[in-house]
Amino acid sequence: MKIELINDGSADNEMTLADFLRKQGIRLVLPCGGMGSCGGCHINVRDGSGSRQVLACQTRIGDLTGDKAEIDVEPDQIADIPEVSSEGQGKRQWYAATDLGSTTIETAAVSPCGSIIGSVRLENPQRTYGADVLSRIKAASAGSIAGSDMQRLAESTIQGELSMLAGRYGLIGIPKALAVAANTTMGHLLAGDDVSPLGHAPFDPGDIGLRDLTDLFFLDNGRAYLLPGISAFVGGDIVSGIYSLDMDRDDSCTLLLDLGTNGEMAVGNRDGFVVASTAAGPAFEAANISCGCAGIAGAIREVSFVNGRVRLSLIPWEEETAGLSPGELMQRKARLSLKRPAGLCGSGLISAVASMKREGIIDQNGTYVRDEWIKRGYPLWRGRGGDDIRLLQDDIRELLMAKAAISAGLTVLLHSLHMHPVRVYLAGGFGEGLSVPDAIDIGLFPEELNDTDIIPCGNTSLKGAVSFLSEREDAGERMKRICSISREVRLGDSAEFAELYIRKMKI
Repeated sequence: MKIELINDGSADNEMTLADFLRKQGIRLVLPCGGMGSCGGCHINVRDGSGSRQVLACQTRIGDLTGDKAEIDVEPDQIADIPEVSSEGQGKRQWYAATDLGSTTIETAAVSPCGSIIGSVRLENPQRTYGADVLSRIKAASAGSIAGSDMQRLAESTIQGELSMLAGRYGLIGIPKALAVAANTTMGHLLAGDDVSPLGHAPFDPGDIGLRDLTDLFFLDNGRAYLLPGISAFVGGDIVSGIYSLDMDRDDSCTLLLDLGTNGEMAVGNRDGFVVASTAAGPAFEAANISCGCAGIAGAIREVSFVNGRVRLSLIPWEEETAGLSPGELMQRKARLSLKRPAGLCGSGLISAVASMKREGIIDQNGTYVRDEWIKRGYPLWRGRGGDDIRLLQDDIRELLMAKAAISAGLTVLLHSLHMHPVRVYLAGGFGEGLSVPDAIDIGLFPEELNDTDIIPCGNTSLKGAVSFLSEREDAGERMKRICSISREVRLGDSAEFAELYIRKMKI
């Protein structure tokens, strides 16, 4: 996409090209929040000095020469922002539940009897301000414009998903009630709160009780709720997960682990919980991996080796095949097999590193055993004209840092409670696609959990929000109690965590 910039003297020379494009309705994906550290916003610019590549988040209008410039942006650099439509003129009453995550936002349509009618999940467009919550806190703290824009992005995405659900399933345009589960930062951004206290000590969480957001969503004779959280770092998504799994009613000790940009964990039973959070970074979603992509059609979800040759398993491309003859179906499959894989999703990244360790391609430090791989990465897929998919040495290090943070955090948490969990609940869509043996092989789980059942259980944050809708009074009281009997361990203040983190960088 080419955009023309006229510099006739009226433009703000201090405005970055990323901000200029945003004013034109084009939001670039900025994984580092515009800090200039990720290189993800490289764009081509042609001005009076010729054609060159620059960082959109660091280059200002005043840096361009001449009175006219042409900016060239690739489609995959642009964040998708859903539009709210006027669809959904059906007659069916419904409720809605939303998991407002840092990476994705998922909303489910719920029937009056509490069953899920259907759901839709979109990428969180706030990623234009950074892939993790710390980047977004910094962006929102730097000025009111970013904070209010992120509030609008979250609200409009949820509204867009509500509209999509209404149109898809013939529902009345506006649900009777909405429940939103989110981590503390995402919840505050949605509510339009000041998030700057979350970015520095003493990390004041502000209002993290059960909140009424009805005015924000303009529900007709209905209510919108933001579910309560525990602290600045452990929010309503974890409380919702504990609630959905009935961990607060269980005499046995269980552990909940939600793997994402912010790894959150809780261990305990009906008598109380110890909770913690660690900034794992977006490696588990492959957001900062050179060949990474979301868990979309065509993404590499599993890597293995057969007789020394790499084998890839992809998330299938969904194309209509009903009514095709056997010959046509064979041709369709052959054509799809020639498509370039989209890249590595999070589960594929873990699978690749685990498989390469078993194959002897990397050593216990995660370092490639050949210099050529250290310099250029390992080719998982070879394309025409050098269009390869390569896993770089830096990509492996990103994953090892993320898994070390999780493993060290889990170890500290278990030591602080002095109880051994009988089950580990692995939450989130990422957990559903994860190979538990591969995760164990790279050391994601500490040795203390070697003999513990590890159970992928899907999006427990969304499931808890769904249950809240049909059990509002009881659910509100139970969630309030979960918060009151939970004790947080600040991993950043733990010397044990710092020591374990270094040790667990090995695989």
